[in-house]
This record gives sequence, C-alpha cells and structure tokens, in this order.
Amino acid sequence: MIRRKEKSERLPGETAVTIGKFDGVHIGHRRLFDAVLAEKKNGYQACVLSFWTKSGEGKNVIYTRAEQELLCASLGIDVLAEYTLDEALRSLSAEQFVAEVLCKELNAKVIVTGEDFRFGKDRRGDTALLHNLSSVYGYRTISIPKVENGGTRISSTKIRELLTVGAMEEANALLGQPYFIYAEVVHGRQLGRTLGFPTINMLPPPEKLLPAYGAYVTQTRLGDVWYSGITNIGLRPTVDSGKRVSVETHLARYEGNLYGKTLETRFLKYLRPEQKFESTEALKQAIQKDMKKLF
Repeated sequence: MIRRKEKSERLPGETAVTIGKFDGVHIGHRRLFDAVLAEKKNGYQACVLSFWTKSGEGKNVIYTRAEQELLCASLGIDVLAEYTLDEALRSLSAEQFVAEVLCKELNAKVIVTGEDFRFGKDRRGDTALLHNLSSVYGYRTISIPKVENGGTRISSTKIRELLTVGAMEEANALLGQPYFIYAEVVHGRQLGRTLGFPTINMLPPPEKLLPAYGAYVTQTRLGDVWYSGITNIGLRPTVDSGKRVSVETHLARYEGNLYGKTLETRFLKYLRPEQKFESTEALKQAIQKDMKKLF
C-alpha cells in the first residue's frame, strides 16, 4: 500500500477516492471502502482521504494513524492520503476542494461519499454539488446511504460510548472486526514473571481511546500466529501507585522476548472490572482463574 501523509505533488495514476474522518473505520465506513475497492477492476487505485486535526489536538481516537494504516492495508486500499484540517484546507471553497485536492492532487476519477457528506468552507458543499461538478472536472460520483443498526445510525461516537463501558462485543459488531491496539512492547516491572505469568506491556499513544479499565479476553498477533491471552487495562492498584495507565497482556502458551516489537492485540470480551487485591497471591489466583477461561 502507498502511504501519502500530506499534500504534495499530483498522485500518479487515476483513483477512486472516498473522503472522511475515518478514525473508527466502522462498518459504515467500510461500505465506502468497498465502493472504491470495487473500482479497482476498472483500473483505478483505491484511495482513502482521511482528515485529522492539527498535531496534538487529536483525543480519544478509536484507531490511531498507524492503526488506520494497518486496517487500510489489510482491506486492500492502495493509497492512504492523510490531510490535516488546518486553516488553509478549511478556507478552500467547495469547488476549490474538488478541483485542487480531489482532482489535481489525488487524480480522482470516481468520488465516493456518504449521502449526507458536507465539505468545503462553511460546509457548503454536498453530494448534489459534487454531482453537478462531475461533468466539469471529469469524474463519476457514488453516494452511499447511511448504515443503521437496529434503527440507530452507526457512528464513531456510539462506538466510543460502548468502548468506555467495556461493551466489546457490541462495539466490535459495529466496527466490523475486533477493536485492537497496535503499539510497542515496553519494559514493565516484570512482576508477572514472579507470579508465573510473563506479560507484555504495551504503550499506546496518548490520543488512543482505551476501553474501560478491567480484564479482557484478547488475541495477540505474533507473525502469522494469533495467541490467546488476558489483557488488563488500568492503574494496577494492587502493585503500583495507581497513577499510570497500563496495558498488560498475559499470553497463553508463549515464551519469548518481545521487547521493542510493535504488536496488534485484539479485544474480544470483557471479563471483569479492575480491582485491588489484598495481596499479590490473591492477584495471582485471579489471573489463574482468568486464564482458565481461555481453554
């Protein structure tokens, strides 16, 4: 997959492009992705134009830029164009955005949007304007109806609400695959080894939205193999000061050094809330009980 971070020279090769804030990449977004992927048979590159806020402003994103790239690659997207929503971009009129960004920079010949898509300065552009300009700039438009679940529109906001209460199965159904964390394994206190359960400690970036504190059934990818595990998210009140959020996974049937590697851990099911145990022995017994649920 080509990754293109910001505006630059004209993209070589014609594209089918979809546009939006795709930090969730949920099943509604995937309808848009499917439409551009279908255009590959016509010789177009499948392109996703993803908007991000200025550096440092992003908070509570379901998927980080690195995670979004991983997802796009797995789905077969050819080009991921990341544009920062700065003043220069916000000041473009709707037609300027079509002419300069979509047609000139991204070489779009097919433009796929949701039916309620708005764009350009003061959000004055819509799907009707996109269609009207298509004969001027030489592209085709595809408008995708909104996707609902049980009468409720699927949105990243709804998924965030589910994640913050640990409703993993419901959130995963709307995402179209298990929520995951893709982050580097860092050194922890290595307490897990003394308890007989070696762990991997992951350090997600600060903008990453984490699920509710507690223990989860997870799977971690090591190469082409998925290993089952139990992941605890929280402040580790039994053994720590309770000031630093930890993402700590006990992998079943794996022994090895993973420090410095960037791994993907998928969250399947919420087991229990985080709690403070009276001793490390009580914590060990709780971990043993959790691990038995994997088999």
